[in-house]
Amino acid sequence: MRHKTTSILLAAFFGALTAHAQLSIPSDGSDGAFNPTTNVEIDLGLATTALWNSPGSGNGVYDADKWAVVFKYSSVNIPAGVTVTFKNHPTYAPVVWLVQGNVTIAGELNLDGKTPIVDDAIGQLVPAEPGPGGYRGGPKGPIGTGSGLGPGGGNGKNYGEALFSSAYGNPQVIPLIGGSGGGQRWAGGGGGGAILIATTSTINLNGKINANGGGSPINGVTPASGGAVKLIAQIVWGSGQINAKGGAGNQFSVAGDYGRIRIEANSLSSAIGTTPETIAFPPANPPSVWPAANAPTARVISVDSINAPLDPRAPLVAAADVAIQNSNQVNILIETTNFPIEGAVQLNITPKFGDRSTLNATRLSGDITSAIWRVQTTLPQGFVTLQARATQP
Repeated sequence: MRHKTTSILLAAFFGALTAHAQLSIPSDGSDGAFNPTTNVEIDLGLATTALWNSPGSGNGVYDADKWAVVFKYSSVNIPAGVTVTFKNHPTYAPVVWLVQGNVTIAGELNLDGKTPIVDDAIGQLVPAEPGPGGYRGGPKGPIGTGSGLGPGGGNGKNYGEALFSSAYGNPQVIPLIGGSGGGQRWAGGGGGGAILIATTSTINLNGKINANGGGSPINGVTPASGGAVKLIAQIVWGSGQINAKGGAGNQFSVAGDYGRIRIEANSLSSAIGTTPETIAFPPANPPSVWPAANAPTARVISVDSINAPLDPRAPLVAAADVAIQNSNQVNILIETTNFPIEGAVQLNITPKFGDRSTLNATRLSGDITSAIWRVQTTLPQGFVTLQARATQP
């Protein structure tokens, strides 16, 4: 008896155009027209700290609550032969482009994570930079090798890649989040960055949008995972390429995992290549740019009775968000909102030089609206990053 099968991932399509209401994109065009004529690096650290919908002045605005650097362009045109790259914001926030008119990318928009510096001892001490919205790679020092940062960062003691899709994220790419850093016996690559481009009209893509993880220059270096690219438009047209690949590996380390690509459009050209593969989904109107107001959250609020900042930076050099002097057991408090108390709350503890550990938190008080959870542990000496994660039942 012959069994029928059904494909669930279809090739991208470009069908007959039908009339659709103009998309409602919240852009006032206050950052002007973006039309570079030569290669340019956008310094995200120049963004004004403000609410995301505040007027821009060419450098965008950084909204700490949304954790994004937001540009509100009137139009975008990146011509052939021109590459646009980014210098990270101090918080490593992702990039959002809200555009009134058409977006044309004939050149390259590059949010790749960096390959670690491994040819000198000093260079290995510096974590490899991610693309904006991604996570740094694990450095290597005289006291050990660090794990990659991020929910799926490669662990310093393993010969494995930094995970992405199997570890976190969702197909809607809400919230916007990039790839995790690599980490192994040598320094690891930086995770691929994350960008959302939304326009009321058409995205013409004959060039490239890259958000790949940092690769492996030598044996023993763990590649990082790919980032995230989300496009929202009436039409996505052209014959270009969108890549959110993991960094390339070698005979001692497999390639990093893919990131995510999300295209919300009423028509998508079949000539556009995507890695990983994806299809188009009709956009909502207005489209979903940010998580819902009642979306679940989890954050570290204090360490050893010292309050953590609302907008942490994790500089890992010369300063820290929270400085403690305690070699004994400490209490680390985590706050969740809009999260069921039957769920699991965990804390990733990642030393700058050393292996990451993951500990379960115990709920102390509160309910689904707001709850406090505690982790009791002895922290490693030196710089340590803490990242809370909550998983619904």
